[in-house]
Amino acid sequence: MNKGLVVIEDTDHHRSLLETAGELAAGAGAELVLLSMKSTEDVAADRDAIAQVNPDRLGTYGTDTAEQQLRHTTHTVARDALADTEVDYQVAPKIVDSKTEATAILDSAEEHGCDHIFMVGRKRSPTGKALFGDLAQSVMLAFDGQVTVELE
Repeated sequence: MNKGLVVIEDTDHHRSLLETAGELAAGAGAELVLLSMKSTEDVAADRDAIAQVNPDRLGTYGTDTAEQQLRHTTHTVARDALADTEVDYQVAPKIVDSKTEATAILDSAEEHGCDHIFMVGRKRSPTGKALFGDLAQSVMLAFDGQVTVELE
């Protein structure tokens, strides 16, 4: 592994995945790119919530603010999860349409030259995957490299 992309959220499963990715990257002398995503739908919901509570702040909340929040949260998670690991990393926040998360992951991996993707996947039955799709499965089928999936 030269560079790994870790899809990260602020959860225990993602922290565990980041620790594992950090150990592997440190052992290989690789760098990590930490991709944190927020959907445009969630940004709109946050904006609506702000409008309800404090309409005067509404003009200051948008995509840039959401990306700054993602960047800050990701740095905090990384600082905690990688505290005992000597690994270089960079944070890559993205606001995406929830229907294009797999594309955003694949595009980020290509953009940053990553040859390994780490992500958390959901446990689903084969029927559930067929009906609702599966983000991890979509990424694994489309990525020309190694994908490590830790199940929730």
